[in-house]
Parts: sequence; structure tokens; C-alpha cells
Amino acid sequence: MRLNLIPASGALTLAAALMACGPAPAEAPAAAPKTEDTAATAPATAPAAAERSADFRRTDPAQADLKLIEEGAEWRVLIRAGGLPNGGATAADCELQARGAQDRDDVIHAKLIPFEGEVNELTAADIGADAPVVTVRVGPEGAFVEDSTAANRFCGMGSDISGFYSRTQTPD
Repeated sequence: MRLNLIPASGALTLAAALMACGPAPAEAPAAAPKTEDTAATAPATAPAAAERSADFRRTDPAQADLKLIEEGAEWRVLIRAGGLPNGGATAADCELQARGAQDRDDVIHAKLIPFEGEVNELTAADIGADAPVVTVRVGPEGAFVEDSTAANRFCGMGSDISGFYSRTQTPD
């Protein structure tokens, strides 16, 4: 089942922007050598989630990367942010993952989920029953992220994941 991602306003949606981007350059060469495997499994499986993804970067107040990956009717939100510059008191990198659906206003409401990443690991016990929700509003030039205490709860003091992230790819 696909979400209707086209708002009444006619604004560029996440789905349209992602379809224009195509696969990331690093993924395209890896898909070519597997023609036999892909042909054998194509009728039984849907396209890989990584085919519908978008990458974004924030440079101010500290560098951060955002990746959105479509997973069925939901989006996985991956954020990795550096600490706010503060000399020797600069916080370590913060890494969070969340998953949620996109609403009619093109806003993804994603709850933090357990994951094991490169710089951070969260378990269901860490998150607890009241998982913070990260909201992501995607537009033609980038995405605006709002953090509802996720960085304060699960990253070092001085970490920040909120703000505007510019697209790293330009839709065709």
C-alpha cells in the first residue's frame, strides 16, 4: 500500500523528489553485477528500500547528516550530528534512528527506535515507553528537523539535531 504523498497545495513532495533523485551513486554499480539473483527474486520481492532514499546535510551550528529511507508505508530517519562547537567541551557525535509515517502535510512523524550504529546504540529499554518523536518536513531544497528531546535524552550535552538540512543531491 502506498501513501498519497501529494498535498492539495501541489507543493513538491518527498515522494516526487525522491523519484527524481534515483539511486545514490554508490548503490548503482553494486546493483548491476547481480542480474541473475535479481531476475530470480524480482517477482517475489518488492524493490529494495534503499532505492527510495534521500540524503541531506546541515552545516550550522554543527555539521549533521540526515538520510531518509522509505520502508513500506513508513520512513526510516537516520541522523548523525556533531556536537555544537565549544572547544574542549564539544559534545561527541550523536547518532539516532527513528521510523514513522508521512502525514497529509508532508511531515514525517518518526518515533525513536532501537538500533546499533557506528557511534551510538539504543535499546528498547533505553528508549522506554515514551519514545521521543522527531518530525521531518521535506521540501524542494531540503528538510527541516524538529527534535522533541531526543538529542537531550540520548546524546551528549551540547548536541543538537534540529534545524535545516540541505539536499546533497539535486532532483532532475
